Amino acid sequence: MSNTVSWRSGRYGWPYPWWPTNCPKSPRFAFSFLARRCPFLVLLQSMTPVLLPQELETRSLGKSVFLRRERGVWDQLQRQKGLLAGANELLSARSVEVEDLCLRCANAKVEAATAQTQLAPLAAQVKELEEELTRAVKDRNAFRGQAVEAAASAADLAGQLGVEQRAHQLTKGALDEALTAAEAS
Repeated sequence: MSNTVSWRSGRYGWPYPWWPTNCPKSPRFAFSFLARRCPFLVLLQSMTPVLLPQELETRSLGKSVFLRRERGVWDQLQRQKGLLAGANELLSARSVEVEDLCLRCANAKVEAATAQTQLAPLAAQVKELEEELTRAVKDRNAFRGQAVEAAASAADLAGQLGVEQRAHQLTKGALDEALTAAEAS
């Protein structure tokens, strides 16, 4: 027979149960529930309960385990603090390096902009010099052509001069012979 049937039947003196059927099985809940129904139990709450040796050992063992675990946690925390301090030092060193590199980069950008502004007049000057060089090369080629023509003309003139000198020598020789023959006669 279930409790509900026996409560309903009035077997325990009450027609309905005064203990809820869906309450948690916690002793605190049971004590607070009973204290509301039976006020004399409130006096028992203020009394120090006597613990059994097994309960004391269990509590002591639980506290020891808790303290060991806590000590391990604190040790781990100290190690983590050390690692964090090392990481922060490394991070600060890297931050200084990054700031230095950023400054160098900014300086390099300024220098590049300055070089770019100085490059424009130099590029114009280089272009002018290239044009002048091109003109000089054309002039040189023209002068070489004229020199070749002059050399060819000089060679022709030298050839003509040589021919005329020989003709002049022959004429002079013939005149000398004629003059000698005319004097001898």
